[in-house]
Amino acid sequence: MVQPIPGTVVDQLLAAIRNLMPIAGASCYFVDEQGRPFGHRLNGLSREHLQEYRHDFCERDPFFPALHQPSGKDIVSLEDISSQRDTAGYLEGFLHRYGYCDEVEMFFRRSDGRIAMGVGMIRDERSGRFRTSELELIAKVKPFLQLTLAAYLNTNTEGMQWRTSSFASQLTTREVEVVEHLLGGASNREIANLCNVTVATVKAHFFNIFDKTGVTSRTELVARILTQ
Repeated sequence: MVQPIPGTVVDQLLAAIRNLMPIAGASCYFVDEQGRPFGHRLNGLSREHLQEYRHDFCERDPFFPALHQPSGKDIVSLEDISSQRDTAGYLEGFLHRYGYCDEVEMFFRRSDGRIAMGVGMIRDERSGRFRTSELELIAKVKPFLQLTLAAYLNTNTEGMQWRTSSFASQLTTREVEVVEHLLGGASNREIANLCNVTVATVKAHFFNIFDKTGVTSRTELVARILTQ
């Protein structure tokens, strides 16, 4: 399974994190073998925010998972990385444009150490920047969340590698995203909401996917991917 954690579990995780302390919003995403985020779910953040992030800022994000894979650090604040990387473009061009002033990222790793999932927590001017005591609270909660998610993160992890298969190479980036949401159990309407498109567009994507891969149904599509 490409998206190993049910959407309801992710939604509950985001809600629990928002109950820890005042934040403007949170985003949960999965991470592929190349350290790229996908399958975002949001709490308190807009789809327009996500769409602009994907289009203009994803590869420039100082929290991009691939950048933090070698460090082994699982809780990263904007202050942590401001001395190591140029964060001005991301901060001024993206966060400040939406009225946000600070961000902290929490990474979850598989048993082999690879980042498999991340949660971004964003603050606005009303709540101010993250305080030391709040970062300490996040650090205390993180091991419990990791333990809770471990069974999901370490189940069928081979399926994550399908993105680098010859099967996936036939598809566009958006078609790959649509398939990943399908494998995560999402309906057409849910996929449309996650991708910020219409249901008709989702159906058109599936038509193109079927045509490219030679399958005739969603069941056959899932079976083909799992046998990859």
